[in-house]
Amino acid sequence: ISLTSKTKVGFTAGLTASFPISKDFSFRPGLNYIQKGGKQDQEGSTDNLTLNYIELPLNFVFNTSTSKGMFFIGAGPSFNIGLSGKDKWDDGSESGSDDIKFGSGADADFKPFEAGINILAGYQFASGFFVAANYNAALNNIAPDDPEFDTKYHNRYFGIRIGYMFGGKTKTSTESK
Repeated sequence: ISLTSKTKVGFTAGLTASFPISKDFSFRPGLNYIQKGGKQDQEGSTDNLTLNYIELPLNFVFNTSTSKGMFFIGAGPSFNIGLSGKDKWDDGSESGSDDIKFGSGADADFKPFEAGINILAGYQFASGFFVAANYNAALNNIAPDDPEFDTKYHNRYFGIRIGYMFGGKTKTSTESK
C-alpha cells in the first residue's frame, strides 16, 4: 500500500550557519524543528496527520555575489528524528485524535529515523537577511514493519524560509574589488 496525501501547512523554526569552503562554495548546516504530515479525504472520512521532527540538513551551497547580496543554490543530505505527532480523524459518524508514537516496537506508528535529500535556493541580502525555498524528500520508508501489510510512507515537503545570518553580512561586488 502506498499512501498519498494532500498538502498540509506546517511550522518550522531553526538555526543555520554558513562556513566558506572557497570563494564561491560554502557548507550550510542547520538544526530545525519541523512539522510534516498530510491530509487525506477518502469515502466520507478525513485524516489529518501532523508529525514533529528535529531535522539536520547538511547542504553544500554555490554562492554568487550581486551588487546587493548573493544568490545561493545547493543540496545535501538531511537526517530527521521523529519526536511526536497527532492524528486527527473523522469517519463521518465519529471523530477523534490519537497521539503518534515513533519507535520500533509493535505499538509504534512510524519508525523514528528518516534520511532524505534537501535542495535549496535563495537570496541573502548584504545586511544578512535571507529568503530561501527548499524541497526535501525522504529516501527511507518510515512505515512500521508489519507482515500483514506492505505499507510505504515517505515524507516530502516544500518550504519557504526567512531568516537572518548573524555575522553573515555579504560583501557586495563593489566592496570586494
